[in-house]
Amino acid sequence: MYKIYNTVRGKLANPKKPQPGCWIDIQAPTEEDLRELKPFFEIPEEVLISVKDTDEVPKVEEEEDFQFILIQTPLNQPNSSLGEYAVVPLGILYNRDYVITISDGKNDVMNYLRLKLKNFDNNKIINTAQKQRLIMKLMLFSSKIYLRYLKVINSGITIAQNHLEKSAQNEQITRLMDIGKSLAYFNRSLRSNNYVVEKLAKRKLFNSTEEDEELIEDVLDETKQAIETTKIYDRIVIDTTNTFSTIISNEVNRTVKTLTSITIILMIPTLVASIYGMNLSLPYQDSPHAFLIVMGILIISSILGILYFYRSKLF
Repeated sequence: MYKIYNTVRGKLANPKKPQPGCWIDIQAPTEEDLRELKPFFEIPEEVLISVKDTDEVPKVEEEEDFQFILIQTPLNQPNSSLGEYAVVPLGILYNRDYVITISDGKNDVMNYLRLKLKNFDNNKIINTAQKQRLIMKLMLFSSKIYLRYLKVINSGITIAQNHLEKSAQNEQITRLMDIGKSLAYFNRSLRSNNYVVEKLAKRKLFNSTEEDEELIEDVLDETKQAIETTKIYDRIVIDTTNTFSTIISNEVNRTVKTLTSITIILMIPTLVASIYGMNLSLPYQDSPHAFLIVMGILIISSILGILYFYRSKLF
């Protein structure tokens, strides 16, 4: 599926066919889509493979007829076994005539931009004729969405910490592990995206005017802020997990120590009772108060054992 956008007199139109100065937004391209677009341009097979590879590293390359940019964008994927957040590639091709964005399925950055562009009459977000600004704004939107998701992640960390303070449950520990996984994805992708922005900033097309330079600075600032925020939250998750692992370990040690102390205390009266249960001549066995004497020994020995362990802080 694809859609064509073209800015005409400040308004965004949707021509049926590609024309110079337009932006073609391709989502999960099919063979039919590629066949329809082939008379105007041909998308290299390497580009399509890169866009489908979620582990592809962000990069800037030169194709036969296009400059190719690949960045990693954040993706909210609740109810996934891979973690609540992940990253997905967004491919950007551009030349003198076109800007082409390619995403393989759901892409939160492109969905955000499509939603913003619904009101064509008041469009002030993009101008398809300004290719370099369109590309930089896509990267800016990506960094902003990273920061938005990081705020949600921070709230999730706080909730997990509050639950763990009340009761160390496996569910909350698993939740922290998922958050840590999401942060690992974010950290790798943001660093690579920042490298791409820095590389593009050195090209004359992207810094030809003062406004272009300001836009690049905005993208770099947002990306670096997202990188630093990710590092901080990742450190918090690691420290929280280590802290509660220590707490759980201490609780286990305390429980084992208490049970061991109780076992030793019970061994004393058990030993006395075992001795007086043998078929041998024993002290007080002919006394009419033999039972009371034995019970007294059991009680006194138990009390002494309890006092000893209590004073030794083994309880």
